[in-house]
Amino acid sequence: MRKLMSLSLFVLLLVLGIPNPAQAAGGTTHFKALGPDKSQARDDALFYPNDFEAAAAAHPDANNLVFFSLCRRAPFTSVTLYSPLSAGNADAVVGDTTFTLVDGTHCYEPQNEQNIVISPTNHQNIVTSANDYRYGFQALIYYSTDGGKTFSDVLLPGWDPATGATGLFKHVQAGGDPVLAFAPDGTLYYSALVYDFSYPNRTPSGVAVAASHDGGATWGAPVMVHYDAANNFFNDKEWIAAGAGGNVYVTWTLFNQGPHGTGYISSNIVEAVSHDYGRTWSSPIAVSDGVHFSDQGSSPAVAPDGTLYVAYEGNQAGDVTRDQIVLARSTDGGHTFTNVELGRVYDDVGCYPLNVAQGRQRLSFEQFRINGFPSLAIDPTTGGLAIAWADDQNNAGCANGAAKFSGVTNNQVKLITSGDGTTWTAPRQITSGANDKVYPAVGANDGRVAVGYYTRDYSPVPTASDHACGRGFLDTADPGYPASTTVHYTDLNPVCLDYAFSSSTDGYASETRVSTQSSNPYIQFSGSFIGDYTGVAVDSAGGVHAAWTDFRGLPGATTPNQDTVVGNAH
Repeated sequence: MRKLMSLSLFVLLLVLGIPNPAQAAGGTTHFKALGPDKSQARDDALFYPNDFEAAAAAHPDANNLVFFSLCRRAPFTSVTLYSPLSAGNADAVVGDTTFTLVDGTHCYEPQNEQNIVISPTNHQNIVTSANDYRYGFQALIYYSTDGGKTFSDVLLPGWDPATGATGLFKHVQAGGDPVLAFAPDGTLYYSALVYDFSYPNRTPSGVAVAASHDGGATWGAPVMVHYDAANNFFNDKEWIAAGAGGNVYVTWTLFNQGPHGTGYISSNIVEAVSHDYGRTWSSPIAVSDGVHFSDQGSSPAVAPDGTLYVAYEGNQAGDVTRDQIVLARSTDGGHTFTNVELGRVYDDVGCYPLNVAQGRQRLSFEQFRINGFPSLAIDPTTGGLAIAWADDQNNAGCANGAAKFSGVTNNQVKLITSGDGTTWTAPRQITSGANDKVYPAVGANDGRVAVGYYTRDYSPVPTASDHACGRGFLDTADPGYPASTTVHYTDLNPVCLDYAFSSSTDGYASETRVSTQSSNPYIQFSGSFIGDYTGVAVDSAGGVHAAWTDFRGLPGATTPNQDTVVGNAH
């Protein structure tokens, strides 16, 4: 989807967002992109990292907010906030030291939006992807052959002019939302969005796929699955799944922006299918139906019998102001679908406060945007399905349909499961407590379902003398912007995040903390973006592997920044 601050980009000096007046998914606000003055921004307005900082600082409410830019790090340089990350297979930072930073200032270090997959033919072969901002536009993955203890960075060829692009890829300037999928035969697929920002009044966008036949070490040239050169349509939030016999499926949201991009009309989930291992692709096929026309966040998976399932967040039938988890099912290789609503998503306009930077839903005391998109996994050994998401049903105003948010968020993770894809359990809250959980990801294998998520359960409470997990900033060190010697602390509520998971092994009764130390997300992107998803996978022995955006950096070597971190647990 078009986003003001970021398009979920995995690039370096690229646009962090393209505003547009679209509002989708049942009238909720998490699809509405606003300008810094809360007006609808122009369709051709492009924001680079420091441009966004200037725009955010100019907002009339800026003095009441906390903004951490890509370079403003003073509170984190005078003290040692974090302990060294663990050795071995816990807290393994991926991709922090392989490449030299282009600008040399550590302004463009972030990685976020992780996806993690495990080879079905070798559970020691673990691969993760992420938006990676250290270079110009380039497609990067990180693969391991020792069960996640160490990772190697791989630059995929042919995705932009700098890596030998041909055809439409010669015009690619940016990309994002990278995801991965292993087929049962061990073929690995990588999918991402691509953009061309060279046109003043429109943004050509597309979906592309590449394949690896050696577990991620080498890659073939990418194939453009679908490309829209006009600004009538915009492609966003793609995901990929792979079945047996060379069948590969990519789903995404197709935003209909009207003639010449004049305004939001609909956002439908569509899909393209390949029956020859990703070499050629069909034209887009409708996944969501006419009842559900304001949709986002698709998550496809293939069952052992070849049935394709696609979970997504869509408007509730007959009520576009409310959202549902919708499941689309195809038994003919992705050519036709039936849709069924499985559970209410409590993310209405009265469920969350909005961040000022983007006008997007956020948690109390935080500024990063959130969503209620589903994560779908299918156990390859049992065929069982699981869908997880998070919402704020526990907020009284939210549950009662309030028109405006009040109180404090209590975002929790929901889960539904099915043994056959037809009969489903009722939505079950699998987390608890007063602290928010967000961005769940689900994995399943060997009869075990594991759900990972960010949590504030372990965040130290800030005090008057220790603000490490509070909202504060010192406005210094960014050339071109006024400097200040004043540290601003807006409140003493804990904001640090950890990554944790719970699993079906004990009925989700306990929680395993995967990260070894809480870290503060208020470090980059003005605190407004930590990525829109995380990753969890379960190996054939039931081991859980998680990938998330961590904020510690490499203590003693780099200042805190958004890093891809992988943790393995059993």
